[in-house]
Amino acid sequence: MSFSKELRLAADPFLEQQMGTPFVQGLIHGTLKSEQLEYWVRVDYPYLVNFSRILSMGVSQAPNVEAMSLVSSYLDYILSGEMASHEAFAKRCGISRAELESQIMGPVKYAYSQHEYASASQGDLADILAVLAPCMFGWQILSKRILESHVIEDLNPYRWWFETYGADDALDGHVTSLLELLDELAEKVSPDRREQLRTHFLRSEYFETIAWDAYFTMESWPKN
Repeated sequence: MSFSKELRLAADPFLEQQMGTPFVQGLIHGTLKSEQLEYWVRVDYPYLVNFSRILSMGVSQAPNVEAMSLVSSYLDYILSGEMASHEAFAKRCGISRAELESQIMGPVKYAYSQHEYASASQGDLADILAVLAPCMFGWQILSKRILESHVIEDLNPYRWWFETYGADDALDGHVTSLLELLDELAEKVSPDRREQLRTHFLRSEYFETIAWDAYFTMESWPKN
């Protein structure tokens, strides 16, 4: 079994838990409050800025030109695709790009981002791909499972969300290529090193899971 397949199997309990969160259920049934989704875009945007910075570290850590190209292409997808989509949604909500860029992440999102940065800065490309993997493929897999097991009504105001993440061929291609690259890197390391990469991944998956409740409650930092 490939290393990435092991990681995806390890992620299953987390994905099941995410499926049942009030935020995701609200998306499925169209009952989520608009301000809760607006909160998500506000805190996810600066997270993606940091995510992109970590990916840029991966470009410099790549062992060859082919790997550099794979990571660089995904970085371009995040900057010109994912973040542009966030900006477009925010604009419809009356939120400017300047507001997104100056937004302070909530405690969970901040801790998640710091975990990713610490793991990436102390390691190599394998660490970067492992720690970012839950974000790379988590919602992609969850969206596909939701579309397979639920009917998203035409009048659901969040139908676009599932159509965006559950049927994105470009994202599928990037994720497949990067997981194959992670498999190649993992084949060359010791079992202890693979366990370290697995730990990075599982901690990120934990943050991915608790972030859904942070979006739902629109958590913020304690006021002085």
